[in-house]
Amino acid sequence: MVGGLSFRRHDRRASSAFNRGFTLIELIVTLTVAGILAAVAIPWMSDFIIRTRVSGNVNEFIAATMLARSEAIQRNGAVTICRSTGAETGSNACDTSASDWSSGWLVFVGTTATGPTAATILARQGAFPTGTAITPAAVATSITYNANGAPLSAPPTSFAFTFGSFSRTVCFGPSGRTSALAVGSTSGCPT
Repeated sequence: MVGGLSFRRHDRRASSAFNRGFTLIELIVTLTVAGILAAVAIPWMSDFIIRTRVSGNVNEFIAATMLARSEAIQRNGAVTICRSTGAETGSNACDTSASDWSSGWLVFVGTTATGPTAATILARQGAFPTGTAITPAAVATSITYNANGAPLSAPPTSFAFTFGSFSRTVCFGPSGRTSALAVGSTSGCPT
């Protein structure tokens, strides 16, 4: 003790053990465990993302058909959902050249005979990402609902939504109601 102050000797051996960081073996073990976790998680994550994308596409289509059906009832007149190749660019035209709906669609007041105009468009859906396929069981480029909410002509029994190896099915009932089959369901649409 000097002048009322006490000094302790600093033990360098004790403090150096805490300041060393990781050993090479600890680092290798940590990286190995992280690599194993990544190898397991990455494929699962990509499957999860694809399933979520397909489910989102299905939900957007069902929402569009529900909108068309409910607007037909509310307006007491025909409302149509039709395949469109330029919906996101503002094109107000239905496309009857193909049957894959992944190019997008329009929901509008009227029938395909009257055609959509800027004033009659209720909703637009742009094209889906490359690799997405939305194909009806039978060739269909439009579905028109009448004032009772029923389709004017029989819609296809189902639409298949596919992206990569994953798919979902949307079923149409005779009354025009839509429903989606559960993921992985092997049974067809109810009749």
